[in-house]
Amino acid sequence: AKDLGFLPEDLDISELKPILKTILTKGLLESGSNLHNRKRKLMDISNELNDLFFRYPFSVPPFFALVTRGLGLLEGIALSGDPEFDIFRASLPYATKRAIDIMGSQSLRKITH
Repeated sequence: AKDLGFLPEDLDISELKPILKTILTKGLLESGSNLHNRKRKLMDISNELNDLFFRYPFSVPPFFALVTRGLGLLEGIALSGDPEFDIFRASLPYATKRAIDIMGSQSLRKITH
């Protein structure tokens, strides 16, 4: 979060790391591939993250806001053509390759298993 500009560089995140890991693991990794379950879980973690955003000095960098808006728009277009479109499934090959490029395959295996 610090490296991407979401939190100040000098902030001690030792308390925040396990909270974020729990929220994101529960919301993203454990929700599986069922689109309806994942959307429901996403709303749950969205509420939990909103609580954190008020307790810690988070800020959303402009580039992230633009990318998120763009993905939301593209997902909306795709869903109008295919109501079962799953943006997570569609982006998984790229995201996996990118994660391996950044962290290495051993680190990725530790995170996902």
